[in-house]
Amino acid sequence: LTAPVTVLRDELGTPYIFAANTPDLIRAQGFVTTQNRLLQMELFRATWRGELAATFGPDALPSDIRMRVLGTRRNGERHAAKLDPASRDLLQYYVDGINAYIANHASDHPIELKLAGLTPRPWAVADLVTLVHFVHYTHSTNFKAEVVAQKLIDKLGGERAAQIMPLTINPDWSSQPVSAQRAAPKPVGVAGLNVQWSDLTIAPDNLNHQGLGSNNWAVGPSRSKSGKAIISNDPHLDSRILPGTWHPVGLFSPEVQAVGAAIPGMPGIMVGRTKHVAFGVTNAYGDVQDVYVETSDPANPANYLDGGRSVPFEVITESIQIKDKAAPGGVREQALKIRLTQRGPVISDHAGMGPEGDKLLVLRSTDAEVLGPVLGIEGLLTAPNAAAFDREVQKIDLMMFNFVFGDDQGNIAHRATGAVPIRSGADGGLPRLAPKDGKDDWTGFIPKDRMPGMVNPPRAWVGTANNDTRPQNFPWYYTNYVSPNYRYARMGQVLGEAKAMTVDDHLALMGDNRNLQSDVLRGAIVAALKDDPAQRDLASLLEKWDGVDRADQAAPLVYQALYREIAIGTFLDELGPDALKDMLSTWYFWQQRFDAMVATPDSPWFDDVTTKDKRETLADVIRSAAPRARALIEAEQGKDTAAWKWGKSHTLRFVSPLRRNGSGQELLGGFTLERSGSGETLNRGVYDFQKPFAVNFSASMQMVADLGDPDKIEAVLAGGVSERHFQPHQNDQARLWANGERRAWWFNPEQAKAHAKDRMTLAP
Repeated sequence: LTAPVTVLRDELGTPYIFAANTPDLIRAQGFVTTQNRLLQMELFRATWRGELAATFGPDALPSDIRMRVLGTRRNGERHAAKLDPASRDLLQYYVDGINAYIANHASDHPIELKLAGLTPRPWAVADLVTLVHFVHYTHSTNFKAEVVAQKLIDKLGGERAAQIMPLTINPDWSSQPVSAQRAAPKPVGVAGLNVQWSDLTIAPDNLNHQGLGSNNWAVGPSRSKSGKAIISNDPHLDSRILPGTWHPVGLFSPEVQAVGAAIPGMPGIMVGRTKHVAFGVTNAYGDVQDVYVETSDPANPANYLDGGRSVPFEVITESIQIKDKAAPGGVREQALKIRLTQRGPVISDHAGMGPEGDKLLVLRSTDAEVLGPVLGIEGLLTAPNAAAFDREVQKIDLMMFNFVFGDDQGNIAHRATGAVPIRSGADGGLPRLAPKDGKDDWTGFIPKDRMPGMVNPPRAWVGTANNDTRPQNFPWYYTNYVSPNYRYARMGQVLGEAKAMTVDDHLALMGDNRNLQSDVLRGAIVAALKDDPAQRDLASLLEKWDGVDRADQAAPLVYQALYREIAIGTFLDELGPDALKDMLSTWYFWQQRFDAMVATPDSPWFDDVTTKDKRETLADVIRSAAPRARALIEAEQGKDTAAWKWGKSHTLRFVSPLRRNGSGQELLGGFTLERSGSGETLNRGVYDFQKPFAVNFSASMQMVADLGDPDKIEAVLAGGVSERHFQPHQNDQARLWANGERRAWWFNPEQAKAHAKDRMTLAP
């Protein structure tokens, strides 16, 4: 530091940092964040560096292989070397703070670090850049969609598979594409590869839906009681491991006045309010990955064919350390050979699940190629208005966010970020053959100022919910993998009618449990079951239901169980269990398409191909699904329908990172909640399709910033400020969040001082 820094903490332990200059402010942010989250940061770093197995043993090996093959650390280190001086300096200030705490305050390190078996090491700028690359990876889910799509083509052929490819709908368009039609994918030359897709080690999370989502919206002055813009955000992440994803902080220097939530390991804030602008983020799902089918050179196994030329693979050999009690010293090493083509790493080499013959699968991703001189976060704290903020976020290449933002002049907007390739030929929805002519089929990138966005629309609100945000007639392929439109449509229903909205109104909308998807199928279920004596009670429950997913009611449980079993019953006969599992586990892939099928009850997809003498319809699928759905519920909640409750099954369990399973959770801060909402509601509660109905993705925080309030934003974490056990700030905000409460996060520095419960001085 160049001058003393004061850190004040409020009743929740949230730090408010006061510094004489911005470099010292960022140094202190790094120090304080590490003080609260050193274990979490070391676990994150071990994850993206591919070093988890050294601490946690063979179970972590697939994650380490994945990170090493993808090159997350390698790409981050290369990128760090290309940063311009100002960007590097900002990151170095933060690193200085991290390392000051690690090196000089070992006696204060959390005991949890030792219990986890981790020894902290100095950090470098490259670690922070690698974190950005890791966030990019977690957003890049299109690879999974490509794998699922190819698996369907392998099973069904292109023409038939085209009928169940993802369907995207943007309710803002004046006209929609024909919902049940899509041109058959052109053959891509990968038929007969016989790849065991679901066993491909490099596949993210074994193809399970990651659930990364979020809602954010802003209303203009004409819809706000305060007469100023209001910005709201509730990022949907897996925050079950305490203390949660986000680290709250207030930042004050002569140049900076900000409060909000930061990602540990990243300077500044990603959600919150600055002197002139408030903002929040969702995942935009821009498609920045392609799977290529390459050909090895049959005459030379060390080479591959590219445009008719024989080109040597680049080969990288790394060593992964694996904790093993039977090995000398308790650790063994496993060599990992990674082959790379000019488009990226060969992913089919790993786990021995490559295709037969001379074909190889290669994953190309922008994070290995777009290594710009800035990260794009450098100017977020000081942008003087919404237009300047828009220009700053357009500098982001590697994180596909939808920023919603507004300024103190009443402007509101949203903008999608990231460098999204412009492709020649086919879109990015399927694996593609490496170009035979050797030319690059990524011909450029969508201009940043043309990325999906909206500024000051006449309707006086903007919002995103991981939905299709492209303007109508958008000239480029952007993605084919986005959320169904249920949450965005519900957002529009409410905001489109809103007047004089308050912070309470925005928080109520975050807690909205109206399930618009249920409107698609509920009537057909009632009609199919109401005359069936064995299932009439289920029909009665749904007939009386208003489509609101309340925890204390049976109808949402019945609906979700039926929805799941009807989807299985529709596709199992054509796909078989393996392809079915991968498709249905990837929620966004099929939900909107399935809705379109429901509109045609005699669609061939509802016909059971195993019965030759009958043509089944949707009603038959529903009647067949009902006993299975009932059995699923009864196995968990018994036969008495009067005792059934959605919340009994739709639970969210907070856990300690030191004890994620087994008894003793409560002693370490864990607790379990019954939750309203579902994957289809604004109050999000996503469950793994294969493990119904426990919640794994939900709101990781909630934030509302009324720019008419000079003192505060109102927010709450699904967690706490500190990772340390046996003290209140590990889970106190999670308990507030569970009760629908929130607290002031102070924007006015005088209010932060007035509400301080603790004072710490950092000295040069």
